[in-house]
Amino acid sequence: MSAKPLTVIECRGAPRELGRQYGEQAREAVRQNVAFFVDRKWEPNQGRGLAAAVRRTLSSRLPEVLDELDGLAEGSGVAPEKILWMNHLDTFGPEWKDACTPMAIAAGPDGPLMGKNNDGGKPAPFDGHQGTYGYVIRRCSPARGIPFLQVTYAGWLSGLDAMNAEGLANGHASVGSAFNKTGPRVDIRLWLYRLMSTCPDTASLVAGLMDGSLTGKGFNIVVVDAAGDTAVVEAAVPLIQCRDRGNPFIYATNCFVSPPIKDADQRSPQAKQVSMLRFGYLHWVAQTRPPAKVGDLRTILASHEPWAPCRHGGPHMSHTEWSMIALPSKREVWIAPGYPCTEAYQTFAVT
Repeated sequence: MSAKPLTVIECRGAPRELGRQYGEQAREAVRQNVAFFVDRKWEPNQGRGLAAAVRRTLSSRLPEVLDELDGLAEGSGVAPEKILWMNHLDTFGPEWKDACTPMAIAAGPDGPLMGKNNDGGKPAPFDGHQGTYGYVIRRCSPARGIPFLQVTYAGWLSGLDAMNAEGLANGHASVGSAFNKTGPRVDIRLWLYRLMSTCPDTASLVAGLMDGSLTGKGFNIVVVDAAGDTAVVEAAVPLIQCRDRGNPFIYATNCFVSPPIKDADQRSPQAKQVSMLRFGYLHWVAQTRPPAKVGDLRTILASHEPWAPCRHGGPHMSHTEWSMIALPSKREVWIAPGYPCTEAYQTFAVT
């Protein structure tokens, strides 16, 4: 297996400094993502108006996050309005709604574990920013709050796909939400970003998500902590559901399964079928050979059995662009840049 270099961003200090350091170290990748996620849809008058509304909401509900976003704009040299746009609106098209597979194990010889494959619409030659869209590993030590490490698209302040120094870890799957999300709400990525720096365990994270009035894209979020408390949060924003709390093996794909929201995903029939088939594969694994250790999780993430998570296009509709495994008891995150069936996992300490 190869060992491709991964871009690691180190940030430390007060919110403005965290953002500025992020922007300076990932400047090229941030600009690349702004060009893709924002510029192709940007209409100046509308964009500035929406950004102003977002700024008003964040200034009252998440002022420290707003300060960090302004620092990110300064460090990257990108207009603050575009940074706000990328972090507070649905920047995804339907090509993202057939991707990503998170799962978690409550206990075993390696302790609690979280694993996740992140998928994109098509493969791309490996470059300095990894994958089709620039993603980075970000290690963050806030002046106030819990240090954390995450894998994120450059330019996002998102709490998704992260583990903090208390051993709280999460991985996401994109879904969408058909519910009305208008009004002065906070994007779920930003709300979860604050929670990952303040919550020590699964219980407080779930409670924090249910306490928000949230907008953005709907997600499934698999959560596990160092004590082995597990949960799947089905975030059909603004509605938040929780399922499989405390189960020994939990998993999610790109559709909601809780009865009240099972049809709230906004997915095409073909994409929903792919997601349900992958969910069925994981259900079969849970019933026939439930994973207990890190080697089992690696096998699942690298598997090419029918509708397994390692995806190479074709009927699966997407390609795995990176894979991660979080080990809460060790405060380590393993990351494989590309298909986990061919790429070596590299180890990163949370602090």
